[in-house]
Amino acid sequence: MNAFHRPLAALLLLSAMALPAAAQTAPQPAARVKVEAASLRQMAPVLLVPGSVMSRQDADVAAEVSGRITWVAEAGTKLAAGEAMARVDDRLLRLELRQYEAQIKSLQSQLSFQEREVERQRQLAERGTATLVKLEEASNRRDVLAQDLVRAQASRDRTALEIERTVVKAPFGGQVAQRMLEIGEYSAPGAKVARLVAVDQVEVRAQAPVSIARHIAEGSEVSLDIEGQTARGKVTRIIAIGEAQSRTFEVRVALPRGEAPWIVGSAVKVGLPSATAEQVVAVHRDALVLRGDGTFLFRVNAQNKAERVAVKTGTSIGDWVQVTGEVRDGDRLIVRGAERLREGQEVELDPKVS
Repeated sequence: MNAFHRPLAALLLLSAMALPAAAQTAPQPAARVKVEAASLRQMAPVLLVPGSVMSRQDADVAAEVSGRITWVAEAGTKLAAGEAMARVDDRLLRLELRQYEAQIKSLQSQLSFQEREVERQRQLAERGTATLVKLEEASNRRDVLAQDLVRAQASRDRTALEIERTVVKAPFGGQVAQRMLEIGEYSAPGAKVARLVAVDQVEVRAQAPVSIARHIAEGSEVSLDIEGQTARGKVTRIIAIGEAQSRTFEVRVALPRGEAPWIVGSAVKVGLPSATAEQVVAVHRDALVLRGDGTFLFRVNAQNKAERVAVKTGTSIGDWVQVTGEVRDGDRLIVRGAERLREGQEVELDPKVS
């Protein structure tokens, strides 16, 4: 390399070395973020207890008459209240019904004749051509026939009712969960035919320790975790009767409407308050950033710059989590766009960021 090229090469080398340093000192562009204010909320420590999704109407429907089963609804069939679930052979009962109807017609005819006979004997007795004994005998035969007619009509109505009961009807709207008798099997009064479950009338039933009973009230909201799906429900019933062995009592929680269908029998974790609620600073859970060195969040200061704040989390209710640290009510906390932020970086509030 000649003397002319040496200064030029040195100048190019110095310029190349200076470029990275200049790039590092270039200001970071403003990051678009979405914020949610911290707020003061009444929150209490939560104890997770096991529960299950149960139907408020779940019945083993039984037959009311004896006979051979001719039809049973398949498991999974949806039925309205009063709709047929099963049928019992009614042929013998229908023969009995025809027999009683024929007997009733015969008795009605005899009674009509006997009433005319009573009237004839009364007229003869008034003219003195018949004795009062014959009038009394005719009246007695008429009364006996009238009672026989009443008994026959009652037997007919009873048989008609049994024919009606050969159709096992759904006592409420629901879904057939299980067939307990199959076609061709013989049923008896009280024999279970099928299980019916109202799948659209469900609730959560949980067993809670009696030690937290004083912190639970009907109408209060609790958290639910059903197979990884979170929701909020209201306490509808507190069965204030504890079990001596487990020291627990039953709590019933209404499931929210409009959610995905809840499967009866699903396992549920119910978050029940275990202490008196206190006023705490709470933040939206999306504001929390979890890292290996701890949990923190980014707050937007008056200069629209991001400030990193270390926090510790506590009780959570729904989307809100209790935090302790340098966070105050009303602080603007970044809930979207905090993943790549740096301390002191300028931010631009954008409600459309998701």
